Amino acid sequence: MATLAQCPLDPARDDRKTAAAYDRAVTFKEGAKIVRDADGVKSVLRSPSLLQDGLDAAALQRLTPEEIPLIFLDGKLHRDRRKNITDFFSPRLIKEKFEPLMRKTADVLISDLERDKRLRIDEASWQMAVTLVGELIGVTRGKSREEMKKTAKRIERFLYRTHFSHLTGWRLKVAKARGALYVMDFLMRDVRPTVRARRKQPQDDVISRLVAENYTEKAILIDTMTLCGAGMQTTREFISLVAWHLLENDDLRQQFIDGDYEAQMAILEEILRLEPIVSTLYRRAPADLSGKAAQEYEPGRSYGVSLRHANIDPKAVGECPLALDPLRKEKQQDQGAFLSFGNGMHRCPGSPLALNETLALMNRLLRVPGVRLASKPEVTWVPHLATFEIANVLVTCD
Repeated sequence: MATLAQCPLDPARDDRKTAAAYDRAVTFKEGAKIVRDADGVKSVLRSPSLLQDGLDAAALQRLTPEEIPLIFLDGKLHRDRRKNITDFFSPRLIKEKFEPLMRKTADVLISDLERDKRLRIDEASWQMAVTLVGELIGVTRGKSREEMKKTAKRIERFLYRTHFSHLTGWRLKVAKARGALYVMDFLMRDVRPTVRARRKQPQDDVISRLVAENYTEKAILIDTMTLCGAGMQTTREFISLVAWHLLENDDLRQQFIDGDYEAQMAILEEILRLEPIVSTLYRRAPADLSGKAAQEYEPGRSYGVSLRHANIDPKAVGECPLALDPLRKEKQQDQGAFLSFGNGMHRCPGSPLALNETLALMNRLLRVPGVRLASKPEVTWVPHLATFEIANVLVTCD
């Protein structure tokens, strides 16, 4: 079978949707050494000598170890906290626990499309992500659809409060105050009631585990907010991105519809390779670095790894790195999404959930008679989060 990216191709071919927004607005942490080649990125992410570099020292000093978000921890603290969530993403649990919910949610969302003849994918993807990750955390379990929509709105408000990063003066103070109120609203209406319920009757969710380990309410809130950002915000953009690619390319869409599970997953991973949701990660070499590590990394230096560049490194991904090739995974010996989910001990544990819920929604969406993209999606780059947001992904059907 011929592939979409069969070489030789026009050297100028570029199948990415978000590259222009990235090129216009990308920024890197001041003073950081930026690593772009795939081998260098892997080395940094896999190094046991380097530390997470997301929170400054002042911020860390204000938090106890259990209050520091999981993604900013290292070593034993990271391993101990990570165990609270990793087994939720095992193949068995994905199939038994989450697949039925994925299919049910996809059916509900596509029923909206079939009834109204129009659907905003960027809004539907948010409902899908909140439903699945909310079930994992525990904050949406047992809620009606209307109650879940209210929870989704509260989560959306506190997650996207970070958009005030460009503000100054009194506008910044007002935005920060509003953001704090959004977090408090989520705590009072969603997290605290769930914690109280789990103290009485534990269930198989993250909050139940944190309660069992006697985490403080603040620590539970921080872990919950972290999972919402890592599991909901990113999946929303990925689903929107995938829908855009598949609805705009008839050949790719048909390959997805005709393909088995492995073929469909390869297409999703290839899209993610071209356009990783988070483009830059940071690590820091401790000041007391010694031995071989001190020869590889400069003590006290911050290192930024560009997943976007590493994923188009021809040495790692083969020919036509900017072209979307559904067979690339097979050609490159099952490397899949390459570095889009990170690498090493901090590789995203929730990747199977994100990929499978995207697959579930696309399997329903693409089979709706006459479904088509009815607007030009809008891409905005969010520099301080090293990611993009996609809006106005409107689809209609016959």
